[in-house]
Amino acid sequence: MKVLLLVFALVASVSAQTEPFCRCAAFVTYKNSEVMVYEAPKVIIDSCQDDAEQCKEACVTELNTLSNNGDLWLLQESGVTVGQTICSRLADHFVFWISNHRVYGYYEVCGGPWEYTEFASQQLLCCEGGKHEHCIVRR
Repeated sequence: MKVLLLVFALVASVSAQTEPFCRCAAFVTYKNSEVMVYEAPKVIIDSCQDDAEQCKEACVTELNTLSNNGDLWLLQESGVTVGQTICSRLADHFVFWISNHRVYGYYEVCGGPWEYTEFASQQLLCCEGGKHEHCIVRR
């Protein structure tokens, strides 16, 4: 009986891993790298081959809903701005200063490459000592 339960659990875990899925995240882009600052819960899609557009649309909807179409100054229910949430996430990874960067949305289908959703923050992101600040753009 224990062996049967073990086999059933193994089959269930393998089949769960092969279910088509979509990942959605927001990144800050640097010259030679990307830093993930938010990841949405995975979305189940119908097919890894045919549903890239479904994944992209779900991702854009998620990011737009969370940020009121990319507004880094949106005050969330927690009383913290979207930008402060991002600055705090960066500070958790020892990035305390960031100046004049957009936040971009990307999606990934079934473990494939990250692809740009055409979502970008309305404002530039600036963090000073882990605090969200207004950016001063020097020309």
